[in-house]
Order: sequence, then C-alpha cells, then structure tokens
Amino acid sequence: MLLMILSAFSFNGCSLLNNGNDKPEGIATTSTVICDLLDKLNCDNVVGVPATGKDLLERYADVKKIGAPMEPQIEILKQVNPEIVLVPKTLEASLSAELSAANINVKYINLSDISEMYKDILELGELFGRQTEAAKLSNDYKVYMDSYPKSDTDITVMTVMAFSSLFTIATEDSYAGNLVKLAGGKNVYGANYVSDGTGVITNYSLEDMAQKDPDVILVFAHFNEEYAFSYIEGLTKSDAVWKNFRAVKNKRIYYLSTADGFGVSANLDWTQALETLRPIFFGE
Repeated sequence: MLLMILSAFSFNGCSLLNNGNDKPEGIATTSTVICDLLDKLNCDNVVGVPATGKDLLERYADVKKIGAPMEPQIEILKQVNPEIVLVPKTLEASLSAELSAANINVKYINLSDISEMYKDILELGELFGRQTEAAKLSNDYKVYMDSYPKSDTDITVMTVMAFSSLFTIATEDSYAGNLVKLAGGKNVYGANYVSDGTGVITNYSLEDMAQKDPDVILVFAHFNEEYAFSYIEGLTKSDAVWKNFRAVKNKRIYYLSTADGFGVSANLDWTQALETLRPIFFGE
C-alpha cells in the first residue's frame, strides 16, 4: 500500500508523499551534506539549498538559496514553497518551533550516527521513489562494514571541535565520536557524557580535560579550517593545560580535514575518515 501511495505522486524525477496541497512542490534542505545525499539519490526536484561558502554540486548550483544552514530564512522557504524540507537532526531543537509555526513540512535526518544516516537514506528512497539508489548506498555501507577490521584498543581519545576563537568537546553522540567508536578508540567524553542533542558539550572545564589527559587528541573544524586549526595550535603553545597534554608532548594531536571525510556532520566520505583513523590508532 505504501508503494502504491508513493508512486501516485511524481514530478521532475522524484516522488513525494502528497500532503493534500497541490501547490507545494519539490525538496528544500538546509544542509550541503543532504544535498550530496539527494544527488546520489538522483533527485532533480530540489527547490531550495543552503547559502554557504562551500561549492555546491553542479546539479544544484542554480537552485534558490534559502539562507545559512543553521538559520534558514523562513520567508524565502515560503517563496520556494517546498513540499518537504530536510534538516539535520542536530538542528531540530533550535528550528522545529519556527518551522512548525510557518506550517512547513520537515523531515529531520540523523547526521551524527553513520548507521542511522543510512536508515534515513532508505526512508528517503521510499519517500522520493528512489528505492534502487537508496538500496545501493545502503548495500555499499553494509559491504564496507562487514569487511572493516573490528579492533578494540585501550587508546583514549579526545575529540575537539574547533572554531576560530573557541572550541567545544565532541562526545560519542557526535559524528566524530561515532567515527572514533567504529575505529576502535575510547572517547574520554563517552557514554557518561550526554550532550544536548548536538553531539557536543560546552560545560567542560580545562581541569577536567587535564585529568583525562588522553593518548590522542583529534581536532576537526566547525567552519574555517585554517583559522580553527591555527587557534588550537596557538593553545598548544601558550596554554598551560594544552601544553602539558601527553598527546601534545608526544605529537599525537591530529588535525582532521573535511577533505578526508571529517566535520560536524556525517557524510558519504565517512569511509575515508575511518581509513584515516586506523593508522592513528594502530600504526598500520
């Protein structure tokens, strides 16, 4: 029955569940990562994409910009009038009230946990009539994970999300934390540290960090890698706590680029990120 309903509504190469309103059409998203997912699902009916400094895929280069990823412009969203808006789940708490008040249909996508991301990809495949493409992506994920070496290590890891003038700590609830767990590392801010849904915590202290004194520190950037990494490098030279971390003294602090699949959100380059972590943890 679900497939019959899905197939009843189709436009520009993708199907959508119809919400009873003939006017809204197409898909909008606040995330460049979700743009990549839609591209892999072969969806052309995208009517709104985030305004970002990153280059968008050619397929969506001329699509209407709906505002910054974390602050979409409701008025522009109303203008493009999408049938559904896809938003990272980490932004649900901050955006749900505003989007609901504007009567905008939203689906939140989990970009903090790789396995959950693929569950959402399968759901999008059903929703948009792209079951074949979604199944292929899911199968690729399963094949890779079946062959990925399952190794546990006692190496302790701290994951730091850096900005140009501050940093936060990423827990196991974050994408970076998920990568560390899959690769076999032990996050010092693990199961006992519950984030606010974004995968990071801000109520840490330098004293607590110093006591944890991890074997490895992984640094990824929230936005501008050059300035974010430079800020952390400065701390390792000027701040007493940072200078005395064993990871810093042993040169086991690593700056992880989005070019290698790292970042705030899970993305389709996550396999490259795991391959980068293995030699860091196991020296292979």
